[in-house]
Amino acid sequence: MARAQKKISDSAKMAVPVREVNSFVRYADYLEYMIEVAPKRTKGERTKDMLKFGAIKVLDEVGYHAMRVSDICEAAGVAAATFYLYFENKEQVTRVVLAEYLDAAMKMMAVRPEGKGAFAAIRASHLKWIEVMYANAGLMRCILQLGDEVEDFRDLAHAANKAWYERIAQSVIRDHPAGVAPRDVVLLSAYALGGMMDELARKLVIHPDPALVELKGRVAPANADLADFLAVLWYQALYGRVPEGGQIGAAAASLSALLPQANSGTPPR
Repeated sequence: MARAQKKISDSAKMAVPVREVNSFVRYADYLEYMIEVAPKRTKGERTKDMLKFGAIKVLDEVGYHAMRVSDICEAAGVAAATFYLYFENKEQVTRVVLAEYLDAAMKMMAVRPEGKGAFAAIRASHLKWIEVMYANAGLMRCILQLGDEVEDFRDLAHAANKAWYERIAQSVIRDHPAGVAPRDVVLLSAYALGGMMDELARKLVIHPDPALVELKGRVAPANADLADFLAVLWYQALYGRVPEGGQIGAAAASLSALLPQANSGTPPR
């Protein structure tokens, strides 16, 4: 459908293929899909969903501070007065939609190739993170803006990160050879590595650093190249040198050759 508010028949809904959240990259596309395939609901529920979709579109395009309630209603195809039946102001709708985006984004990045080892899983997750980061640059910028101003939302962002890092720590503990470091040490490692990713997101997408953007263009121009490079760093920190024989980019291979073999035994493949 061209816009979220377009009505579609039950037969059309049945024709839409079922898609998991991690098959999406752009959150607005996922939200539009969910509105399209949702079971029959009340008019009020549909209107609220359309307002949320409109808010996501405007946030992604112009950001939180420039967004107006009238912009949301125009994007949603809803009368301006109707907005206040569902939300108090633009801050409230932004908190709602960005909290939902955070939850969906974590699920988008939850990819693990079947039958592959830890390195392949890390690389696949990094590639999806890069794709999601670029596809939702406006929303990520808004998360920083609102997090600096609204404590409740900052707490939501912290909780989402905590859940993700705990998932990483649990995966490392499950995959690692006997004698793995204490859980809290692994968890702190995940936080440290995640902080690196947050800073890269800031300087590549949210507030681009020209020097870093130019460097990435020379060293890791494709998304897959950057995913390989980051996966080598993560795998070395959490497991040891990457398994031999894998196909990785030139920069990632050079980095891997520089890194020493871990002393904790043979890392899992």
